[in-house]
Amino acid sequence: MTTNIKANYKEIMDFLELNKNKKVSTIMPLLLEMTTSKTMAKTFKTNDLGEVTHIFCYYHKEWEALSEVDYGKKASSTTKYNTMCKEGLSMWSKQQRESKKAQSSLLDRLSSGDLLLVDLEDEKALIESARTVIVPRDTNVQVDQEEATHETE
Repeated sequence: MTTNIKANYKEIMDFLELNKNKKVSTIMPLLLEMTTSKTMAKTFKTNDLGEVTHIFCYYHKEWEALSEVDYGKKASSTTKYNTMCKEGLSMWSKQQRESKKAQSSLLDRLSSGDLLLVDLEDEKALIESARTVIVPRDTNVQVDQEEATHETE
């Protein structure tokens, strides 16, 4: 009889098969490591009442106080806020749009002779670096300068 094992359990079953003659007590630490949820970084801070006070902005890579920085609402998230502040989301969207536009113009520039084939990779790298640059905020907002390390749950 053939057994179909769910993909989530395949690694565990392979491990158990390799160790079937060993005592459970000897393989238990490895099995626990395989099955334990990894510590997930928190991207928000709450006060004693459980209200969200700070969010780690995905764009600016900084802790930002909700009292000082505007965040859009997002019903499906744990915090009910977006993961980027409104300013960061605007900059991120603009960079994505400009990157797609620049990428799509590469073929036209190659065919017209404005761009040489030998320069194509350099041009792609420039487009990518422009897409991923973090533009500092234009307002003078105080943010928590805790490194990019997040609190853990």
